[in-house]
Amino acid sequence: MAWLVWGLAVLFYCYEFLLQVSPGVMVSDLMRDFNLNAAQVGNLSALYIYIYAGMQIPVGILIDRFGPRRLLTFAAAICAIGSCLFGSAHHLIIAGLGRILIGLGSAFAAISCLKLAANWFPLNRFALLTGLTVMVGMLGAINGQAPLALLIEHLSWRDSMYVLGLAGLILTGLIYLIVRDSPTQLTAKPEASVKKPRLWQGLKYIFGNKQTWIASIYGGLIYAPTTAFAGLWGVPFLMSAYHISRPAAAGMISFIFIGWVIGSPFWGWFSDRLQRRKPPLIIAAIGALCTMSCIIYLVNLPLLSMNVLLLAFGFFSGGFLPVFSIVKEINPPQYNATALGFVNTLNMVGGALAQPFIGYILDFYWSGQIENGARAYQVANFHIALLIIPVMLVIALLLLPFIKETHGIQNKKAYT
Repeated sequence: MAWLVWGLAVLFYCYEFLLQVSPGVMVSDLMRDFNLNAAQVGNLSALYIYIYAGMQIPVGILIDRFGPRRLLTFAAAICAIGSCLFGSAHHLIIAGLGRILIGLGSAFAAISCLKLAANWFPLNRFALLTGLTVMVGMLGAINGQAPLALLIEHLSWRDSMYVLGLAGLILTGLIYLIVRDSPTQLTAKPEASVKKPRLWQGLKYIFGNKQTWIASIYGGLIYAPTTAFAGLWGVPFLMSAYHISRPAAAGMISFIFIGWVIGSPFWGWFSDRLQRRKPPLIIAAIGALCTMSCIIYLVNLPLLSMNVLLLAFGFFSGGFLPVFSIVKEINPPQYNATALGFVNTLNMVGGALAQPFIGYILDFYWSGQIENGARAYQVANFHIALLIIPVMLVIALLLLPFIKETHGIQNKKAYT
């Protein structure tokens, strides 16, 4: 039952991840149908991230107090409605509202998965389950690339969003019928009285913990390239650099998420095995910086070599996941969801800023070329605009000496 409950929550995480990255294979369609430039597409896509990031701490508080089941049911329904609204939109405001609803519903996914993992499984499996959660989420991201691109080619981007909305409604029903907050809800015995967390005391503790801030900022800087590149600008970049079709470029981007699928459980296992959290963080920063720099600036490589680099980048990026374990271990257990929500907030901020920023730079250097009713950008434009990604990874690397090792131990005292 534990695997079934957690598995349904993770299936929703997979679903929302597909919705998150879906604009990456719709860039030219959105530009044409809404008459947008690159910056406007970046802002439209980032609306998801803005609401997602802004809701993480409130979501953590709500889950700590009320449990994940009812909130997950609500979240899945909101994502389904947002998908249909986005697909039906003929005005930018309505499309933006659809992305906001998708972001609102998606905000509950990751923290609910981790909360259910903590409630249903032994404590010593948390890092591994974190990796498995992200692994399944990345399977959703893979389906949001080449498979979704092919679906769009056969239907349209609007009809594809309707299909995703229907899938979300089915998932809503399954979550409502099966998911339970904890094993005690399956028995006839009343639950023992549990003291509710004190909201302001928890927020004060988490916000006042310097290590929580440093680890979370590091996580945000490592995760941002996946959001900015794989989630939006990677497909048009590869189309421009290699003169390939949208499905082919989306297929190449899928290698990033395949790398995450391989790396996420590995880094969780590796961290638990070593009983140390920092080694994966060090490898993640160095590996992601080297591979992403090659991806952006070595565009004359054979496609096979580029696919290997994309796979390696995804694999190394997953090494930041022990950040969740660090933050869990340095904050009181009764505020786990709130602390994890704080991490997830900063994880998304980098991508929220990078997506439109890259779009603004592309527009600034745009030569005026139009293809199939949408703006076309040269490889040289992408080289300048995407420079922000290696810069973020360098900053993450510089933060590493300030992150203290927890050795996988739940500490009662905060590092300050």
